[in-house]
Amino acid sequence: MKNTYSEKNNIDTDTAARMSADDKDTVDHKVDLLDKDEEIDKDEEIDKDEEIDKDEEIDKDEETIPLGYNEDDEGDDISSHDLMELLSRLKTLAKDTDDEDDEDDEETVPLGYNEDDEDDEDDEDGEPTPDADDYHNKAVTYARKSRYSKAVGVCMEGLEKFPRSVDLLADIIAYSKDAGDMERAGEYYHILRNQFPFRRWSWRAFTFSLKYLLAEDPEANEEECRLLIENYRKYLPYEEMADIAESELEKELGNEEKSMAVLRNALLVHTNASQCALLLADMLMDRGLYEDVISTTAYGIAASAVTQPAINVPYLYYLRTLSKDYLLHRKECRGEPITGEEVSALKEEYGLLRSEFPELLYYSRNINTRIKMLKFIKTE
Repeated sequence: MKNTYSEKNNIDTDTAARMSADDKDTVDHKVDLLDKDEEIDKDEEIDKDEEIDKDEEIDKDEETIPLGYNEDDEGDDISSHDLMELLSRLKTLAKDTDDEDDEDDEETVPLGYNEDDEDDEDDEDGEPTPDADDYHNKAVTYARKSRYSKAVGVCMEGLEKFPRSVDLLADIIAYSKDAGDMERAGEYYHILRNQFPFRRWSWRAFTFSLKYLLAEDPEANEEECRLLIENYRKYLPYEEMADIAESELEKELGNEEKSMAVLRNALLVHTNASQCALLLADMLMDRGLYEDVISTTAYGIAASAVTQPAINVPYLYYLRTLSKDYLLHRKECRGEPITGEEVSALKEEYGLLRSEFPELLYYSRNINTRIKMLKFIKTE
């Protein structure tokens, strides 16, 4: 149904009836003008909307195109910018992990926790009763992450419940020193020294106390150190750590030859002084005493046959192979005859180091270079 004139122009019926033809034309003209104005307004609104849409598209483009974007790199799997951003996020995640609050730490490292005991049943109440060793083990867990202040706190908490624990006192001395709190380390060393006779001291008490004294002032504490070493050997004669402590004392005092002599003697006295052997082998290597390195590493490898080795055994093999390498090249330097079997045996030994000991990855470049050098040796 068509709209009437009055409906089209929003005029009531009576007024429309009274209007002349000229008046109607005038109204029509005005209405046409209004329609054009509305069309212009609509066009302007459309233009504005289009401009807004374009601006929004530009904003979106800016969001989707990261800094460092290069069209030539579109075929790459990952841009340098994305890689740097990824590394930054990984560092942040690592930092957040290290900065977990104490409550989370308590949950992740509970007292009495031991990986080997995960299948063991708890006591009748469902919760194990922590002892001094549990506090020590928990502190060790933090110390391995270099969280020494936290480790000290755990030991002090345990010491309140077990005030006669020599190991917890020793731990506080060690971790306070590692945390840079020499004042607290000294305070607890004096507690240990004055309240417990040497016969009650454990290897940790002797070793950690000696390390504290050497770190504080080896010259001022020389007499005290020698007293501790004497009693270390007296009450724990099977411990090689007394020899290591004396060797370190001599070294700190500038007596290099005495330091080596102490370690040499330890290998004669003990059958399992693997740590002394490792320290001595390094010193001999630095001095170019390769024949002695071979015999010392052989002793250390044999002495490492214990349930929990305290040394890096593959490193001893590495030192031994390098020493053999030196002796072989020295023969070439002197014009002495070299057999193909000698070269093959050394090459095989280097190959075993590379294939069997991933712990030696740090030295892989040198190992590869030494293998290549063997190709230049002329054999009979």
